Amino acid sequence: MRVSGVVMPVFSLPSDFGIGTLGKDACEFIDFLQAAQVRIWEMPPIHPVDNSFSPYSPVSLYAGNPLLIDLQPFIEQGVFTNKEIARMDWGRDRAKVSWQKVAEGKVRVLERVFEALYNAEDTDFIQFCRQNDYWLEDYCRFAAIREYFRFLPLPLWPAAIVGRAKTDMAQLCQLLEVRIQFYKYLQYLFFIQWQQLRRYASSRGIKLLGECPWKVPENSADCWVSPQTERQRQEQPGDYWLPWLEWGGQLYDIIKVYHCTEAGAAYTYHYPDSQAPEEFIQALERMQQGEECSRAQVFQRAFGAAAAPFHKPHWYSRDTVAYLGTATDDTVRGWIKALEKQPAQDLNDYIGSTLSRDQAWSMLRALWASPAGTVIAPVQDFLELGSSSRFFGFENPADNWSWRLRRGSLTNRLAQRIARMNQLFDRN
Repeated sequence: MRVSGVVMPVFSLPSDFGIGTLGKDACEFIDFLQAAQVRIWEMPPIHPVDNSFSPYSPVSLYAGNPLLIDLQPFIEQGVFTNKEIARMDWGRDRAKVSWQKVAEGKVRVLERVFEALYNAEDTDFIQFCRQNDYWLEDYCRFAAIREYFRFLPLPLWPAAIVGRAKTDMAQLCQLLEVRIQFYKYLQYLFFIQWQQLRRYASSRGIKLLGECPWKVPENSADCWVSPQTERQRQEQPGDYWLPWLEWGGQLYDIIKVYHCTEAGAAYTYHYPDSQAPEEFIQALERMQQGEECSRAQVFQRAFGAAAAPFHKPHWYSRDTVAYLGTATDDTVRGWIKALEKQPAQDLNDYIGSTLSRDQAWSMLRALWASPAGTVIAPVQDFLELGSSSRFFGFENPADNWSWRLRRGSLTNRLAQRIARMNQLFDRN
């Protein structure tokens, strides 16, 4: 089966709340993918993050990022009004996520939601807590304590709390009991919205491809709760990945793991509905040992200073997952502009175009025409955007992971153009 996909972080979606959410705009993006006959929405990790705000620096491998919670349902429930939300400072630049302002504003709003709607005896909430007890309690304690210590890195916490001394932990958790319940409630709200979004995607024939980081920061709930287990998950994948795979199967239709080894970058994929976890574990073990375990290839790697010929589309095989560029690469237009003269000429000869206005789509067509069973490109490259619209790689780290899609950019005309390309190259 030949299919196509688009890379798009949830936080980069347009919205009225300073950051993309799991609400209306996510559903409209799914509608766009359906109209374009695209079958896969690939997104970076959706977990809560550390002070870098990078999706690849999660403070939990299980929790969802509360900043992605849609506020519209709570407006409809009368918790606050549209005017109140509009008056809040979400950041002046609608083309960027102002992470600090969003974080401060979103927490204040969600505190009001908690005060207005939280019910400790709600049977659905109680069931959610019971079903997710294996990670939820520890994460919410971590989140509340981290906030209590003003978001200092884990090593700067009191030694007794870092070491989870029983008496000290009991006293602190009693002090923070209400805040711990607040963080539990946020997870409850997040996963209600997530499951609604996943059902909507399924109804439109769209598969969600999610990513699990190989490593998590030392300043994370996972490392705090069991540093030894987290080290073993990285160094001896084996059964240490099984709990997360079971959890990931509840979130995504396809799970991706990326790992950078001495032999280079490697990817592997898990399809929960059709693949036994043991097969995926074996692939992770091979990847950890630096063996060739993935056929994922990236068109941008085919030209330039460190080019490798096997990244050229004519070498792809039917089981290849091929990318135009990844979430950490420059946009195609920015990448081409930075190429030296000879690699740029080689690329132009390869794609048959020397005009800058045609190059992005010429590369897309070459990728779509390739033998690869799955082809995926970042959303910016369909829009032919330059380097200022990349996700990652800015000189100022604060600009990383802040790009946002402008509302109205994904037009019916663009959907039809992508759909036509999918039709021509039998990707449906």
